[in-house]
Amino acid sequence: MRTIIIDDELDSLESLSAELKIYCPELQIVAICNSAQEGRKAILEHEPELVFLDIEMPYMNGFELLESLDDIFFNIIFVTAYNEYAVRAFEFNVVDYILKPIMKSKLIKAVNKIRSKPNLSLDKTNLKALINNMQLHTGHIMESIAFPSSDGFIFVHINEIIYIQAENNYSWVYTDSGDKHLLSKTLKEAAGLIPFPQFFRPHQSYYVNMNFVKQYIRGKGGYLMLRDGTQIPVSRNNRNALLDYLNR
Repeated sequence: MRTIIIDDELDSLESLSAELKIYCPELQIVAICNSAQEGRKAILEHEPELVFLDIEMPYMNGFELLESLDDIFFNIIFVTAYNEYAVRAFEFNVVDYILKPIMKSKLIKAVNKIRSKPNLSLDKTNLKALINNMQLHTGHIMESIAFPSSDGFIFVHINEIIYIQAENNYSWVYTDSGDKHLLSKTLKEAAGLIPFPQFFRPHQSYYVNMNFVKQYIRGKGGYLMLRDGTQIPVSRNNRNALLDYLNR
């Protein structure tokens, strides 16, 4: 079983790699990566059957790495320092986890679970449910989105996003620096990445950071006037929801 280990802590990488070689020699470790960016490249190159993935990593965490992939075609064992209460979020999902510091018995049990049911891959629906559940248990929400670029990734903090506009199965993300980035997700999927209360969907084609709204102009549905002069339409169906939002 081709295996990749992804963790930003070198001690954890070395320890897990050594323990797998001793206690799980049937696993073929094809890559050891100390960042999510390296891990993403290794996943695309080696097409592993199993990935040991740390959750908390700088710049791009484990969830953000998975979100950046078109398909999750491999089994996952999350490696985490979250406490026992927090990891209850994993219980209904088709993934497994081991806690740091790693105990030999837990490691062997997790690997045997994958071996006995090798089709425990995680689809995007289950991934989103897992992320939402982790947010409920830990209060952790991703605060940036990674956009592929010619030489890696560009990270945009959610507070820099003015609005997101749908374009077929893609979305354009506009930022307060004047840049715009193409995201290979529908608007619904993009909105799911940033479920923050300052964002509102006034129209089926727009998702807006209300912190950048200057004025609401009434009309048949009306429109939102942004600080830079951009006009965002408000659909008739969403008008009442907008008024409720503004009057809360």
